[in-house]
Amino acid sequence: MEIIDLRELQRLQRNKFNLVVCEIFNRNIHGYHGDSDKYVEGHYLCTHVSRNKSIFDDCDYDSENEDDGDLFDHLNVDEPHICDIVELQSAYYINYTRHIARKHNIIRNYHRIISRSDYIQPHIGQVIYLPSGECVAVLKTIWLRLIQRCWRRVYNEKNRVINRRKQLGSLQFREVHGKWPNDCNYLPSIHGMFWS
Repeated sequence: MEIIDLRELQRLQRNKFNLVVCEIFNRNIHGYHGDSDKYVEGHYLCTHVSRNKSIFDDCDYDSENEDDGDLFDHLNVDEPHICDIVELQSAYYINYTRHIARKHNIIRNYHRIISRSDYIQPHIGQVIYLPSGECVAVLKTIWLRLIQRCWRRVYNEKNRVINRRKQLGSLQFREVHGKWPNDCNYLPSIHGMFWS
């Protein structure tokens, strides 16, 4: 288990956006005892919280310049790169799914979830330490995906309306009537994109 000092623990809990690697808690894999928090069962268990600022930086900083070492003092260079951790845990789950015989207590399609190739991946999440010591995460990545999906829908509709307005018939209709035809009169925007 990773040892974290008190200041680091307070910083992680205050920050709502940490780069984490997590997996669904399963008492058959992670263990469960009398001191375990009863709410850990429905959470993502945090297996790694990255202190590096970027997932795109390499773990090894090879450089000919000796003076650039102080540029990376804010990074914890001894920490393994998050992509290496994802690769290691993914390999474990690939092996585990071949020999799984136990089921999850809450999630019925647990085997299908952990069998996916993108099950273990970096997420943006809020780290919470339960009173019993387990480190769990509330994932925020899902909100980014929802926003992307809604924006993609609005963007495609906007492109459809613009292409419809470019057509000769629409331009002639606007010239005669002073407004666009009904099928391209409204140009969608970001306002209200979740409710449309």
